[in-house]
Amino acid sequence: MDPASILEQIELQIANIKEESFSRKEILEKVEKWLTACEEESWLEEYNRDDNRYNAGRGAHLTLKRAEKTCNLVNKMPGMVEALASKTMTWESKRGTEFLYD
Repeated sequence: MDPASILEQIELQIANIKEESFSRKEILEKVEKWLTACEEESWLEEYNRDDNRYNAGRGAHLTLKRAEKTCNLVNKMPGMVEALASKTMTWESKRGTEFLYD
């Protein structure tokens, strides 16, 4: 094989991979937001089980503020899942392949 054709094939593969990466970027950002929301939901459940959460200690107001923000975020989770599923299905139908994430 000619070195120029090998180089051309490599450049084509690089361009295809960059395009693939760019097409997945929005979905992966939504996945990261959803995973963060899941972690916060877990923290909120743990916080709600804590009987001492209302004791006025140092930083209690900050923890309460975080709990309020987390509660709002948890309430948005069904919409996040719906948007993520919609984006993923659109991507899959455009590409004709399954979107895989691990």
